[in-house]
Amino acid sequence: MSPSHWERWAGGLFRSLGSRPYRSYFFGQGLSLLGTWMQHAALGWLAFSFMEQSKWPAWVQAAQLLPCVVIGPIAGKLIDRVSKRSLILVTQMGLAILALILALTAHWNLLDPYTLLLWATVSGMVMAIDLPARLSYLVDLVGREHLSNAVALNSFAFNLARALGPSLAAAMLWALSVEACFVLNAFSYLGLMFALWGNGVEGAPPIPDESAKANPPRIPGNLIASIVLAGIVACFGWPVLALSPGYAAQILLLGPAAYSMVVGGIGLGGLLACVVVAAEKSASGREFRIGASMVCAALGLLIMGLLHQLGWALLGACLVGLGMVGFMATTQTVIQIGAPHALRGRILGIWTATLSGALPIGNFVAGPLADHWGVDWVLRAMGLGIFCAWASWLTLGYFNPRRKANPLQS
Repeated sequence: MSPSHWERWAGGLFRSLGSRPYRSYFFGQGLSLLGTWMQHAALGWLAFSFMEQSKWPAWVQAAQLLPCVVIGPIAGKLIDRVSKRSLILVTQMGLAILALILALTAHWNLLDPYTLLLWATVSGMVMAIDLPARLSYLVDLVGREHLSNAVALNSFAFNLARALGPSLAAAMLWALSVEACFVLNAFSYLGLMFALWGNGVEGAPPIPDESAKANPPRIPGNLIASIVLAGIVACFGWPVLALSPGYAAQILLLGPAAYSMVVGGIGLGGLLACVVVAAEKSASGREFRIGASMVCAALGLLIMGLLHQLGWALLGACLVGLGMVGFMATTQTVIQIGAPHALRGRILGIWTATLSGALPIGNFVAGPLADHWGVDWVLRAMGLGIFCAWASWLTLGYFNPRRKANPLQS
């Protein structure tokens, strides 16, 4: 398809794919993400199977995210000073090597919960650089005009992988072994590496001028407020992924297939959210979408916690995905568009650090509480927590589109 075909197709939903470098990057990253989510699902089930306690998948996921809290802002400064393309190539190669190491240790029966925590920590250190680098590279690939659409399509690829990856992992666990998931993930990184080798877009840092040295740019306060709100919602919402193995086994009383269906349902809801965000033609509806997304996520968590049949669980999971991804994609769009170019890496490093810090806090609390009180009670509490965040958001006046200095306006 020519660029004009991409811009017209499906009402412009795929208009940013008119950029050839972004098109190859998008499909290469999609393959990489599919492998990552397949490994993520296998890792969660493996961690739960050691002692059949929900705290272990929660802690393994937290161990992957905690390094981002410390390294994220530092990585942002590095990203603003080097070629993003070269940096992403290095991090993708590092993640591929780590996946092969995980496969070998699993094959030789060298894994236990503590070894898995060590591996997850090292993996998280590489991801702390990789994630903000990939996010900040988008504007170099598509420009500011199509940045909102590219952010939505990135979320679409992420959530398509989230929907398909666990299903592939379940099939691999049934037909082969857990290490097969890790090997396939290692090879999946080649998709993005080949795309980067051939696209010719370096993503070089901006050339500093004398005025910038005299008056260095500062991070706008409205973007910081948006990041804080995202951290609060993530803290209450995303632990659902770490609790999913225990939810399938202890609440639904089913096995790996139900676990993959629940995680896949969250991904399916996320896909629907991405379509809504990708179809955006103006910024006028962003505030409403942020508020509605929080309500949707809260309702989904309450349904999962209150109704224990598989059909209701899948409906709740879809609503959680729809709300959480709709909220995160819209907020990230606001931040990407509002970020000064010279500070883009640092701002996205703070974004990564905030979300990575919020998730372990939620996981460290939710995992042990689920073992003590039950997964269903914790899911209800998480839903009420997001409802409280939404009520506070309304009370502070952010719902009013005429409010000046609104942190959610771009």
